[in-house]
Amino acid sequence: MLLLLFACTDTRTVSGKVLDIWGKPVEQATVVVEGVMERYYTDGGGVFAIEVENPATRVMVGKDGFIKDIAETSAQSDDDDYDPLAFSLYPEPEEPGFYGVGRHAYVELGAQRIQLIGTDLQHYAGVQDIPEEFLPPGQVEFVFTTKLRPSEIAQMNLHLSQLEFVDKTRIKGVFGAADATVQLWTAGPDVAYDLEQLASREDYLVRTREALPAGIYAFHAHDVMHEEDERVLRSLPKEQQVAFPFEVR
Repeated sequence: MLLLLFACTDTRTVSGKVLDIWGKPVEQATVVVEGVMERYYTDGGGVFAIEVENPATRVMVGKDGFIKDIAETSAQSDDDDYDPLAFSLYPEPEEPGFYGVGRHAYVELGAQRIQLIGTDLQHYAGVQDIPEEFLPPGQVEFVFTTKLRPSEIAQMNLHLSQLEFVDKTRIKGVFGAADATVQLWTAGPDVAYDLEQLASREDYLVRTREALPAGIYAFHAHDVMHEEDERVLRSLPKEQQVAFPFEVR
């Protein structure tokens, strides 16, 4: 006697939408469901819907020119379709650096050499020029592209500071204080931020914890713009003797 076994396999739908960070649909983005061999693609509206037989726990999306993203699936019950997923893809910068998320495009932050004005007893460390491009007020995001590992970034002691312009002031010298022209943007209070490694492993998302009001800000390593001993700045590699200023307005 021949015994035939029939397995009835239920399917569930994994669906979602893929947009860029400015809300535009990403067409033909590749969608990979964990445990499923086939690759799928979004339609013209950035939408996908996939029937899966095995439990799906993670979904990855990507496209050339964008940083890939991964999301965990969830459902109301084991019998329901998975809750729709929403992906927001960041464009992949071509070069290392800081890229602020502007209203419609990235704003690349240029590196400026930190200048020292003063004497052995007192000096000011800062930058002279502020970029013409700006970022909108609010909680600001940056993509930081680098080959550094998270542990190496931690060793950099990266600070984000609000800057204050010093025009003329009195500076201490060996024979007393004297008037001096400084004309530098110097570091004021620090701004708290969070740093998250993205799925590409060479890109990090930097997001300020609070909304930034209008003003001038800068990233700088080892807190050198607050450092009172100029020897600390001089001892750093030249690529770390810089700040990355930007304006919020």
